[in-house]
Amino acid sequence: MVFPWIAISIVLLLIILIAALILWKVKKKEHEPDYYAFFIIGLCWLPIGIPLDNYALSAMGFIFMVIGLVHKDKWRKNHRTWKQLSPEERKIKGIILAVLGVLVLIGLVFFLLADQGLLKV
Repeated sequence: MVFPWIAISIVLLLIILIAALILWKVKKKEHEPDYYAFFIIGLCWLPIGIPLDNYALSAMGFIFMVIGLVHKDKWRKNHRTWKQLSPEERKIKGIILAVLGVLVLIGLVFFLLADQGLLKV
């Protein structure tokens, strides 16, 4: 019974640590949001929420899509491709993607263990 809470605590601690590092790095410079990213997030969340019967996720996806579409004229202004990033920014984003990928894999393993009854939640 204690093991799941320890694992959940470790994952939450990692997420908080990553968020703190990102906020510390981003806090240095002032910039406008990437509205193209808002649109893409909304485009992903809207259809994912429907089959999961998670209408809050679908609603947030719709809101993100609308925000992105309202500011469509600003898409090119703030959207930067991987090639346009500096080497330091590429490194940071690569680390973030790697950590998020590991967290997704850990979550999948815990889900499969709980589904098989090997992990009692």
